[in-house]
Amino acid sequence: MDIKKNKKIFGFMIIMLSIIIFTLSYYIGIQYLKSKNKEIDNDNKIQVNNINKEIEEIYTQGRGNEALSPNSSVQFKVRYKKSGDTFITKVDKVSNLSVKTRGELEEKFKEEYKLTDFQSDKIVMVKEIDKYSPNKYVLGIKEDYLAIFRTDINGDMYIENEETDITDKKIDHLKEQDIIALTKGSNYFQRNTKEEAMALLEDYE
Repeated sequence: MDIKKNKKIFGFMIIMLSIIIFTLSYYIGIQYLKSKNKEIDNDNKIQVNNINKEIEEIYTQGRGNEALSPNSSVQFKVRYKKSGDTFITKVDKVSNLSVKTRGELEEKFKEEYKLTDFQSDKIVMVKEIDKYSPNKYVLGIKEDYLAIFRTDINGDMYIENEETDITDKKIDHLKEQDIIALTKGSNYFQRNTKEEAMALLEDYE
């Protein structure tokens, strides 16, 4: 009986050992295949990225070599980011700018302007300034108080009259989002007259 019992135990152990070995082999094989697939995916991604980069470089080079017509007009605009207003400051002809291609034009004015529109007869260059529009009145913050500012011809803000234009309304009672909006700036706070700007103070009673 003991021999039979031992044989059964031995047989059971062999079966269990076989199952364990099979399971481990299967798991190791799956992990190996996953790692291989990942390497292939990464290689494919690298290849695709490289191809896209090359295409972009070719496109950029081709675009930069586009010839300009000497008679095309170039509009120079300024966009005031706080108000969103855009104004034409100058219009010139390509023949007066000493450039022959799109790339040369962009390179010449890259420090200030960005080419935003390119047509055969009209090109638009835009410079963005983080200010309000010139010669306007703006509701803003002066130290800890709401105040009415004036903008000069360059869009720089100043207080015309410190006695009347700096209000007694402190900002410590305002919501955080209101303070952020007033500091960041918005077309909503810009007005043509001081009276219109003053009327905005009713929003912060």
